[in-house]
Amino acid sequence: MSIVILVLATILFFIFTVLPTIKHRFIYALLAFAVMIGMTSVIVLNDSYEFGMKVETTKTTRPLVSSTTEQLDTLLYQQLGTGSERVYLYKTDVAQKKPQATKTADTTVKYHYTTKTPTVTITEERYVYQNKWSKFFFSILHNDKRLKHRTYDFAINQNWYVLSTKQAQRLKQVFSQNKDRIQHATTKLVQERFAKRLQANPTMSTAKQAALLKELQQEALQQTVADLIKQTLK
Repeated sequence: MSIVILVLATILFFIFTVLPTIKHRFIYALLAFAVMIGMTSVIVLNDSYEFGMKVETTKTTRPLVSSTTEQLDTLLYQQLGTGSERVYLYKTDVAQKKPQATKTADTTVKYHYTTKTPTVTITEERYVYQNKWSKFFFSILHNDKRLKHRTYDFAINQNWYVLSTKQAQRLKQVFSQNKDRIQHATTKLVQERFAKRLQANPTMSTAKQAALLKELQQEALQQTVADLIKQTLK
């Protein structure tokens, strides 16, 4: 409606200025001019300073899974330009084939460590019409739901790795070339630790031994992979 009023006021101003037969045309022209100035100011205030708008905040939390398909919990990022800006690539479902990319415009991305299940929380602040009158005047500008700021907050566990896409590609090659080495080192660690635990508790039942072996295998694999990652990314 603001644009409509501005157009009508402009037309009336032109009519009152040009047509000499209208009585008191200078007064009407002055009023039309005042409306033109007023509507122009209101439109500029709305567009530049969010006049007539309020901020609406929405928050969405979704589970987070590894960005890669490897048996390694990772959060990937891709560097832009000189590397100071990053786009993070993340997945929220194991069935998801390609990771999603974080937005860049008016966006902040951060991550922190947690002992709970990994998640990604997306908080969006958007400008919406303050009331029905604001909607009536400014809806023609199509600026409802305009983004003010977006924040991605990744909550990951301590055993996760935050890697660039180049680092992830490099690790993939290293893992492929060192499968036998990883398996040998993992088996050796499991044997050593299992022997110590069994020596400390020689009466351990068969069921507990099986559960312990499974636990030790997972721990040993994580340690072997972690050591290999440290060596690769030095």
